[in-house]
Amino acid sequence: MRRRSASAIACATSRCRPSTTARWQADEAVRRGRQRRPARHQPHHQAHLRRAADLEPEEGRCLRARHLQRIDACHVAGMKPAWKAHGCLAAGHDAVRRPCGNRLRRGVTESAIPCALQAGVTSILAAAMMMAAATACATEGGGSVYPYGLNTVASGVLPKAGTYLYNYNAWYSADTTRNDRGASALPHFRASVHAHTLRLLQVADSVRPLGGEFAWLLAQPWIDGSIDVGRAEGSASAFGDLTAGVMIGWHGAGWHAMSGVDFTLPTGEYSRTRLFNPGRNQYAATPYVAVTTQIGERIDANLRAMLTVNGRNRDTDYESGIESGFDYSLNLRLVPRLFVGVNGYLQHQITDDEIDGKAVAGTGRRAHVFAYGPQLTYRGDGWGVSAKLQHETSARNKAEGDKLWLQLFLKL
Repeated sequence: MRRRSASAIACATSRCRPSTTARWQADEAVRRGRQRRPARHQPHHQAHLRRAADLEPEEGRCLRARHLQRIDACHVAGMKPAWKAHGCLAAGHDAVRRPCGNRLRRGVTESAIPCALQAGVTSILAAAMMMAAATACATEGGGSVYPYGLNTVASGVLPKAGTYLYNYNAWYSADTTRNDRGASALPHFRASVHAHTLRLLQVADSVRPLGGEFAWLLAQPWIDGSIDVGRAEGSASAFGDLTAGVMIGWHGAGWHAMSGVDFTLPTGEYSRTRLFNPGRNQYAATPYVAVTTQIGERIDANLRAMLTVNGRNRDTDYESGIESGFDYSLNLRLVPRLFVGVNGYLQHQITDDEIDGKAVAGTGRRAHVFAYGPQLTYRGDGWGVSAKLQHETSARNKAEGDKLWLQLFLKL
């Protein structure tokens, strides 16, 4: 026969009178150092519930699968490993059974937040945009060091020799995060990220490797973001990760091409105890190939395909999988300098997220999302401006929302 805990005996003896038993259990938890004393105005049923992280295996029960699962795989940053009700916490349910045997109560708690959110929402639009956003362990934080959707304007065109300054501004919002099946992973989720990036591009005049033009770039973002998941909230405003890159560009009759690699360095602000992080705390490399081609006299098509190889986050031992994807656009010239078109991107993770060499959650939590929307561009002499909207759909293991971009460039 299983021994009943002192709290369970006391609860049963008092027939679970909320006004006395709940307070006694809260005081007991305080003495054991498990939790802070609840506020006086807190309802007795909240005081009566203890966090899943503090429960013994026999004290919790899953609303669906009726068993518990240790969430070592997610390696929750800033939280000790917790006992997870299989299938319930992923859906945002509390799944904590009161010792006295009263009804299970639903509710989103900090222990019910998917692991990647706890690891830090650190990349909705990273790299040259260098941003972040999140969910459910699809790459750590559900984001990427590369800002998918950035390079949709003249993607394969390397400008003439000189120095250029780019300013990228992006606003991302999402109120849904998807699981591996594409269903909503949390009943309450909201993320908002603003990123403002300066990028310096230098195209060499005399260096011509492989018959093309050589260039290098530096990009530094400032990120302001927040996330709200149930009772847990986090926000931060700080510098994100620095990106440095090199590239070679070629030009032909009616086409342009470019190939290069961007290196992202863990220079952004990061804390494993913070829910939202401007930096990702990892190294990454993103090789790419981009092409722009002229179709007739008034249409141009653009495609930039890439792979992102992620390093390990040493604070969380989390290693995001390799990502593949592309940015695209198709534009029609209305007047000599004004273009209107469609744009978007695809992000698709091709290897598993891992901790200690093992796939996270057994499935690897591979991220996937497709986006589309309108684009408007004006190209002046030595300067240009572009505005575009991207709506995300078919998301897996990440947030699903909308991005608004305002991009400018100027030849110095």
